[in-house]
Amino acid sequence: MTSAQRAFACEHLGLAHQQAHRFARRWSMAVDDLIGPAYEGLCKGAIGFDPALGHRPSSYLVPKVKGELLHHLRDTGFSLRISHRLRELWIKARRYVAQGLSDQQIAEALDVPLERWLDCRRACGQRPVPLHEVERD
Repeated sequence: MTSAQRAFACEHLGLAHQQAHRFARRWSMAVDDLIGPAYEGLCKGAIGFDPALGHRPSSYLVPKVKGELLHHLRDTGFSLRISHRLRELWIKARRYVAQGLSDQQIAEALDVPLERWLDCRRACGQRPVPLHEVERD
């Protein structure tokens, strides 16, 4: 990065923090785990931003930061590949889970079959445990 690009990135650190906090809330992760990828996206955006095109910096930088955060989540978030549809269903269902509704009530609220909701809950309902934390017999 040039010094001008570095200064441009430093001017927009708040944007990276904002996106990291948003992703942390959405995915129930620690913000500290997401700051690094957010900064990486910000730096990539600072390198590629061209002010001559007349776009607002945030219009260019936000997608770059989000993209880097999504790459990070894809690479580290789940030990198994979980379909986008199941993850989106889980995001919609979390408020019902927090309300303490039964599985049948949640399935009805989401307008999906109970079996599909149960599959979603099994796949997305628990965060993966790192292998070094697993107890061995």
